[in-house]
Amino acid sequence: MSLSRTFAVAGAVAALFSSGARAADMPELPPLRVDKPAVVEEFVSGWYLRGDLGYRFQRFQSASTAIGPDPQNNKFDNAAIGGVGAGYKEKWLRADITADYGWRGNYSGTVPGGLGYHSKFDAYTVLGNVYFDLGTWYGITPYIGAGAGGAYLTMSNFTTAPASTTSIQPNSRWNLAWAVMAGASYHLNYNWLIDVGYRHIEMGKAVGGPPTNPLTLKNVSGDEIRVGLRYILD
Repeated sequence: MSLSRTFAVAGAVAALFSSGARAADMPELPPLRVDKPAVVEEFVSGWYLRGDLGYRFQRFQSASTAIGPDPQNNKFDNAAIGGVGAGYKEKWLRADITADYGWRGNYSGTVPGGLGYHSKFDAYTVLGNVYFDLGTWYGITPYIGAGAGGAYLTMSNFTTAPASTTSIQPNSRWNLAWAVMAGASYHLNYNWLIDVGYRHIEMGKAVGGPPTNPLTLKNVSGDEIRVGLRYILD
C-alpha cells in the first residue's frame, strides 16, 4: 500500500470515530408532547341549577257541587309552565328541588237548565325529585325519575250565569302532589346541559265558588312536555 493511500484510510477512520463521538455527546431531545382532546364527562358530579319551560295538558277526574246537579260539558284549559330548581348529582344518581307555576287558564261547566259555572285556575307546585341516569350513548343520557311534594291550587273569578254574575273571592288550597318523569340530557359543554323530558303530575283537588255551594274539581292532573337547561356549579 502506498504512503498516500495509507494516510487516506487513516483519515477516514479518524473522521468516522470523531462523528460517532459528537453523536454520543449530543443532548437527548425531550419527548414530543401530544395533548389529549378535551373530553366532556357525562357522569360529572356536583351541585347544579336548573330552569325549565313547558306545556301542561290539564285534566280532572270529575266536577261536583255540594247542592244540586253536578256540572257537565266541562272544559279545562291547558297551561304554559315555567320552573326553577337546584340539586346535586353524584355520578348516575341525581336529586333536586323544583318549583313550578302553571299559568292561569279557564274552567267552565254547565248543569241542566242552562246554569253555567266559570272560573280561573292556576297552580304552583314544589317537589323533591330523584332521578337515575341510564347510561350515555353518542352524548345523550336518558333518565327516569319520581318526585313528591305539594301543589297550591287556586280557583278565582268564580261566576255563575245566567242566574247571577257574582264574583267570589279566590279559593286556594295545598294538596299532596306527586310526579313521575322521563327524558334525556345532552352536554353542550362541561357546565351546560340541555334537558328534554316528559312529566306526569297529580295535584289533588281544587275548590271554588260560594261557601254554601262550592264547586270541586277532583284529581287535577297534567301531562307535561318540558325543555330546560342545567348549569353545573364549579
